[in-house]
Amino acid sequence: GQTEPAVTFAGTNYFVAWLDGAFAKLNTDVKVSRVDPQGAVLGNGVPIGIGDERPDIAYDNDRCLVVWSQEFNGVLGRFVNASGQPERQEFLITLTQGTSTIPLVEYGAGHYLVVWPDFCPAGTDLDIFGQIVSPTGQLLGDQIKIAQGTSIQNYPSIAFDGNAFLVVWVEDAATVYGRYISENGVPIGEGFPISNNTTYERQSASVKAGENKFLVAWNEYHDAFDVYGNLDVPTTGIEETTVDVPCGKLITQSNGIKRVLTGREKLYDILGRRVSVNNITPGIYFVGDENETLLKVVIIH
Repeated sequence: GQTEPAVTFAGTNYFVAWLDGAFAKLNTDVKVSRVDPQGAVLGNGVPIGIGDERPDIAYDNDRCLVVWSQEFNGVLGRFVNASGQPERQEFLITLTQGTSTIPLVEYGAGHYLVVWPDFCPAGTDLDIFGQIVSPTGQLLGDQIKIAQGTSIQNYPSIAFDGNAFLVVWVEDAATVYGRYISENGVPIGEGFPISNNTTYERQSASVKAGENKFLVAWNEYHDAFDVYGNLDVPTTGIEETTVDVPCGKLITQSNGIKRVLTGREKLYDILGRRVSVNNITPGIYFVGDENETLLKVVIIH
């Protein structure tokens, strides 16, 4: 049996990861196959590891990272190149207290964020954790504690809006929550409710970023399970503007006009920290003008 597929688009072809042989043994093959834009399946599926829960896959503009759970061994990952072949060996992303979990992965800002539910250190309830992983498989920084407390946090999902990640989950099978995570893996603010707090049972939150808002959807039980959603969760960052920006460092605005910074402006990085014009590298910044209006700019060189 082939079960629990996950899919991503890798610029030219789609990549699909799944569990293969799920009814033959407990720990099954994790396989990956490519599908071209016309729907032709390229190959029979390449085995990349052994897992027992649904894999997930994301693309970093060069290759894909597949993550999965292996019973008693935690969350594992392995890269797959543009030809659909595995690269290097699988690597451990985290050990887990639970026998298995269901990890999710999203790419943004030059690295991956992997999230998963697991028991808290005391082993009394489930929390949501995360880990930044580089495109070379290095674990960057400490493990991220995304959602904690005496409640049960489960069913996470993750999306990237170009500036930050949003992780959503279901708390005590009743309320959908979310929390922003910076591109460097730092939680922004506290978790906030996305659904109302009525006592209907809720499961399986899912999130995707749009132009200005995230759409979050979930199962909700009334007389039967239905699908509900919330489109009132804003994406992070500041709306791009065509307002003129003073002219030293070359930038481009949303209207394509190239300008140069003088060094007299107030300049902030993506986390809102004040930075010097003389010390910046290519990336996204915000410039404060004389009216304290923040203008989004992209340093190109």
